[in-house]
Amino acid sequence: MDEIIAKIKEYLAIINKNTATMDKDLLDFNINVVLDRVKLYLNSETIPTNLERILADIVNTGLKKCLKDIELSNEDNTAVDRVVTSISDNGQSISYANEVTRYFTTVSDEELFTGFTSLLSRYRRVKVVYPKSHEERNS
Repeated sequence: MDEIIAKIKEYLAIINKNTATMDKDLLDFNINVVLDRVKLYLNSETIPTNLERILADIVNTGLKKCLKDIELSNEDNTAVDRVVTSISDNGQSISYANEVTRYFTTVSDEELFTGFTSLLSRYRRVKVVYPKSHEERNS
């Protein structure tokens, strides 16, 4: 896994020149979250090496969003904390949330993978569910 992370960082340095001065913890967090989400999406513990460039692009998109949200929060402390996430008309309720902390946990796969789901879907593994009795008889 360390090799994939190193390659993603290498590709990120090519497509985003700001990664050299970026907060390393934020960079590592984004890379690890994207890798975890891809493993869950693919239903696999391994990630094919030919996806490294695509993953770097996905991480770059997530980094841009996080950095923009952080910049907005630095300019105006209420900007990010007061993002409207839902409005209910009849009940007249409005929900606010901090977008930076919620982005990677609530974003859909399609949005996180920024249109790459069709490329990733060919690497998905089918999860086969079978009764435990088959396992005992076949072993």
